Amino acid sequence: MTLLRPVSILIFLFLSVSIQGQKSDSTSHKDGELGLSLRSVSFIRNNEYFNPITEGYTLLGFFFRPELVYSPSQKVTLRAGAHLLKYWGTDYFSQVRPVFSVSLGISENTALTLGSLSGSDKHRLYDPQFSNERLYNQYAEDGFQLTSSNNHLFNDTWLSWENYVFKGDSTREIIAFGESFRYTSSQVGDFMTVEVPLQFQLKHFGGQISNYTEPVETFFNLACGFKINFRIAQERLGKISLEYLQFINREFNGESKSGISSGIASWTRFSYTWKSVSAGASYWKSHNFYAPDGNSIYSSISDYQPGVVIPERRIITNFLSLDLLPESFLQLHLGLETFYDLDLNRMDNAVTLHLSFDKLISMGF
Repeated sequence: MTLLRPVSILIFLFLSVSIQGQKSDSTSHKDGELGLSLRSVSFIRNNEYFNPITEGYTLLGFFFRPELVYSPSQKVTLRAGAHLLKYWGTDYFSQVRPVFSVSLGISENTALTLGSLSGSDKHRLYDPQFSNERLYNQYAEDGFQLTSSNNHLFNDTWLSWENYVFKGDSTREIIAFGESFRYTSSQVGDFMTVEVPLQFQLKHFGGQISNYTEPVETFFNLACGFKINFRIAQERLGKISLEYLQFINREFNGESKSGISSGIASWTRFSYTWKSVSAGASYWKSHNFYAPDGNSIYSSISDYQPGVVIPERRIITNFLSLDLLPESFLQLHLGLETFYDLDLNRMDNAVTLHLSFDKLISMGF
């Protein structure tokens, strides 16, 4: 496998260990402490899409993830449990998978995890490159993850093994390797901060020992840019953010089924946040953009009509969201998004409602 180079791993490890700051959640348990972690998200996501790129659909259901958490020492944490995903209107679970992980606290704020990872939303990737809906239907990941964070730096390096193959299998091996990095400056003039994100992902479809008919494909997606945050009256009147991002995509094997080997996109975003309410607008412009894990409404490749490709995309989006925290372990999210395609001259929209529960309960052992 050529996705991971030893030198790259050492570079990411060095960067992550060098960050100093607050302790990672995965290493915060006391010696010998046994706990029960309960994580669930109940969700409704209604996509009213009527365009050649993606069909409308509705996600309704919940996932429940109970885990026993044990720390034999201050630096080591073991987690074992199950991930259960069920869609409403069905009599069965769509996903029933065991989860197990071991986390090692490399430093005060840096943790290495092998096994089941902490979840897709933890990567903090942008929606066009890594769809926000993965929180609902593809939350569970397995592989390794190296995370670090403090007040100025966030770093998440991970590998997710999505489909394992045995010799003679007829399906492709699927592996995703990603990096999410963000630097946030100190306050400038007591009213402004600057953020610099850098994100990339490699997604590989192949495998030497599997007998599959599809071509080998390796997709590369990169996003980088800057974001400026303005505090209004010490944030008593909210916060305004301006962001510009550049996206690059490429298929390394030159055998993409769509015929697109590379593309670019830009995303200019404005948002206003006051307490629990956020609103904003953005302008998306792309040429031959495709991300295998991204929100397909931004793509140039149709996800339901074979051979349909729209190279040039221009989309104006608007959003309004409400996030309530009635308890520290409970979040209620309500969101509305609109997507106006300037070239197709049509408006699509999506409505989201979810209730998220996340709590660690001490077992008293």
